[in-house]
Amino acid sequence: MTPQRFIEAIKDPKTWLFFFFAAIANLQGGVGVVYQIIISGYGFNTLETTLFSIPKGVGMIIGVTLGTIFIRRFPNSHTTIGIIGFIPSSIACFLLLFLPCSAKPGLLVGIYLISTNGVGFIMILSLCAVSFAGHIKKMTVNAIFLVGYSLGQMLCSQFWKERYRPRNTVPWIIQLMTHVGDIILILIIRWYLSSENKRRDREKLECGKECDEFGYIERVQEDGSTVKYKVPIQFLDITDLENKAFRYSF
Repeated sequence: MTPQRFIEAIKDPKTWLFFFFAAIANLQGGVGVVYQIIISGYGFNTLETTLFSIPKGVGMIIGVTLGTIFIRRFPNSHTTIGIIGFIPSSIACFLLLFLPCSAKPGLLVGIYLISTNGVGFIMILSLCAVSFAGHIKKMTVNAIFLVGYSLGQMLCSQFWKERYRPRNTVPWIIQLMTHVGDIILILIIRWYLSSENKRRDREKLECGKECDEFGYIERVQEDGSTVKYKVPIQFLDITDLENKAFRYSF
């Protein structure tokens, strides 16, 4: 069954939606590489740059904490919270593109808001973890997701060139485009998962019977006899496509 489940993971459209999300989202990581260079480019000295870099971590902690609280209160809302998580950082890109260099407080606010994009990434990362079933399939999807993550990380610092400083207009435009791309991908993922749930519900009504919620595993006893044990179907190593009772969160 291993090759079939590997192939199923490759053919599953969800796999590549999450792959492209990981790649595009991690193009935003270049800000962290040049964070202090960006701040110093607004006319701050070394000490001021160091001090003004501190709130970034605080903003990230607050954003991720709020995201985890909301997902606990509203379990089936990964995509909604993910989109909301990318909105402040999208606004930040506009601030950093259009505010004059003299508006230092506004530029700093934009820099701090950028760090909130981690909320959106974490929400979709957790959604990816619960959108697939079957050990081999999950491992394959995780590997593909990490390839996308790595590609984004490798490329994220390549467009922060010295010739674009101090305004960094081209990098901020790319940042804004990645945020828009992420939001579009989240909407597509939400639509796909919702459509798949509706399709399965429709098939259940058409066939007129309940989906199997239990399965059997076999255990060989000491005397050589085989005993079957009835277990919930989610405990069996079957994929989300094989398990017709599986419903996706979104």
